Amino acid sequence: MLFCTILYKYTLRAWFQADDFAWLGLRLHVHNAQQFWYAMFAPLAGGSIRPFSERAFFMGFSSLFGIHALPYRIAVYVTQLAVIALFAMVAKRLCRSLVAGFVAPILWVANSALAMPLTWTCAYNEILCSGVFLLAFYALIRYVETNERRFNVLQWVIFLFGFGILEINVVYPFIAILYVACFARKLIRQTVLLLIPSAIFTIVFFAVKIKPKNEAFYALSAGLSTLGTLASYWGVALGPSAAAEYFSWVRPIALPATLVLTVSVLGFAGWSTLRGDRIPVFCLGWFLIALAPFLAIHSHITDYYVMVPAIGLALLGAWAATVSLKSGAIARAATFGLIGVYLAFQIPTARRASQELWARSVPLKRLVMGVQSVHARDPGKIILLDGVSEPVFWLGVYNHPFRLIGATDVYLTPESARKMTPYPELGNIADYTLPESEERVALSQNRALVFAVEEGRLRDITNVFKATAVEGETPRRLEVGHPLVESLLGPSWYGSEGDYRWMPKEASVRLGVPKTGEGEVRVEAFCAPVQVAAQPLLVWLTVDGETGPRVAIRDCNQAVAVTAPVHATPGKKEIEVVVHVDRTVRVGADQRDLGLAVRTIEVVDKP
Repeated sequence: MLFCTILYKYTLRAWFQADDFAWLGLRLHVHNAQQFWYAMFAPLAGGSIRPFSERAFFMGFSSLFGIHALPYRIAVYVTQLAVIALFAMVAKRLCRSLVAGFVAPILWVANSALAMPLTWTCAYNEILCSGVFLLAFYALIRYVETNERRFNVLQWVIFLFGFGILEINVVYPFIAILYVACFARKLIRQTVLLLIPSAIFTIVFFAVKIKPKNEAFYALSAGLSTLGTLASYWGVALGPSAAAEYFSWVRPIALPATLVLTVSVLGFAGWSTLRGDRIPVFCLGWFLIALAPFLAIHSHITDYYVMVPAIGLALLGAWAATVSLKSGAIARAATFGLIGVYLAFQIPTARRASQELWARSVPLKRLVMGVQSVHARDPGKIILLDGVSEPVFWLGVYNHPFRLIGATDVYLTPESARKMTPYPELGNIADYTLPESEERVALSQNRALVFAVEEGRLRDITNVFKATAVEGETPRRLEVGHPLVESLLGPSWYGSEGDYRWMPKEASVRLGVPKTGEGEVRVEAFCAPVQVAAQPLLVWLTVDGETGPRVAIRDCNQAVAVTAPVHATPGKKEIEVVVHVDRTVRVGADQRDLGLAVRTIEVVDKP
C-alpha cells in the first residue's frame, strides 16, 4: 500500500478530463424518478450500462461535491488500497505462501497499466472490476477449502454485482472453471452454472448495443489480427513496450527485453507444468481469459485494459519467487533478476504515465475554474475562448464542461475553431462556435467577453478582439505574443512564445493613432542577461520614420520600458512603429539572432 502511495502520488492531485465531464453532467438530466432509472440503466453508446461503477458513482458524487475532484480521487485511492489488501489475501491462499502474498501486489501495482485507472476518474471501473474478480475468486478459493455453501453464495452475489461494473465480468466464469479444473474438479459442474448469467448478459448486450460516434475504433474483427493485438498487450503487460512509449532509450531494447521476459515466463510455466504444478497454467489462463474481450478490438489498443489481466501475471511472478526460494542460488538469482528487469521497466513508466495524465488535467481545471469565475462576475455575458489548444479542446471543451457550472454560452472564436484538426466521427467543431454575424453583434452590444487561453489560463483580450474583428479599426494596444495580432506585425518577428515574442535587430508593428493625434508609444519588453554582461544594450523606437530617444539597458532582470512621442496628422488612421536594438545575441543552442522579447506595444493619448 505504501508502494502504491509513493508510485502514484498524482492520484489525489488529478482533476477531471475527457469522458469525466459527460458523466458529471448526467445528473443534469435527472429531475424525477423515471429520468433517474433511465439515467441509471439505459444503454448508452457502445451498449455499456455500468450502473454502479459509472452512473451511481458520478451522479452521487457530483450531487454531493460538484466539480471538486478531491473526494472522487479519495474514493479511487481508498478503493485501490482495499483491492491491494484483497489481492494479497488471494495470492497467499492460492500459493499458500506469505512471500506470494507480499510479492504479488507489488508486481501488480508496479504495472503501468494501473496508471490511467488511478489517475483518470472515468477509468475507476477498472479498479472496481479488479476488486470484483478478486473478491469472487477469493470466495471460490474459500469454498474449495471449506466446502461451506456461504462462500459459494458470496461468489455468486459478487459475480452478479459485477455486471453493473464492467462488461468483461462475463469472462469471470471461465477463470473460475479453470481454477476448479486445476484444483477441485468435483466442483466443475456447479461452477459451469456461472456461464448462464454471462450468456444472458452477452445476448442482451448485443441486442441493445448502440453504435458509438467513433464506431470504427471499437469495430470487432476476428482472425490473425487478434494475435497481433495479443502481442501488443503482452508487451505492455511485461513492460518494455509500454516503457518505449515514454523513454526513447528503451526503444532499441524493447523487443529483445520482451523476448527475454517472454521466454523466461513461458519456460517457467512449461517446466512447472511438466512437474505437475498447475499454478502457472492457471495464472497464464487468468491473463488470457481476462484479456480475451479486448483481442477482437484491434483498432483501439489501450494500456489500462491490461489492469485485470495483469493480476494473472503478478500471481505468476509471485509464485515463481516462492518456488525459487526453495531452489538453489542460481534459480533465486535468475528469478529475482527477471523480476528486477520487469520492475525497472514498469516503475518509471507507471510514474511517467500518471504524471502526464495529471499534467494534462491541469489546464482543464484552470480553464473551467477561470470560466466559472468570469461567469460568476458577469453572468449574462457570452464567453468567447481564443487560442484553445487541441488537447484542451478534445479533452475538455468537446465534452461541454461549462454546463456543470451553469455557463452555457461559452464558445470558441472562429479563428480557434479553424485551427482545430477535424474528426467528423466525433462531432462538428462548428457546433462549438457562434455564427460570426451573431458574434459581431454580441461584441458590438457589449454582450460578449473574449479571453485568450494559455495553458488553461484566461487573459481578457476583449478590447483588442473587438477592435480588429468588429470595428475594423487598428488597435492601439497589442499583446505581441497573441496570434490574433499577427497581421499587424512586420515580417521579421519570431514566433509567439506565450505572452511575448522575440524580435531580431529590428521589427515593426502597425498601431492605431492617439485620439487627439498627439501621444506616446510605450513598449514593454525584456532581454537576456547575457546581452548586457559586457556593455549596455541600446534600444530605441522610430514612429513613422521619426526616431525617438535611445534607452541604455543595463539590467535584464526586470521589465524594459521604451517610449517615443507620436505626432499624427489629421485624418491618419494608423502609424508604423519600429523597435530597434544596437546588437543581437545567440543563446545556447538557439540559432536565432535575438534582440528583444516584447510583451506589449501601445499608444496612449497625451494627457
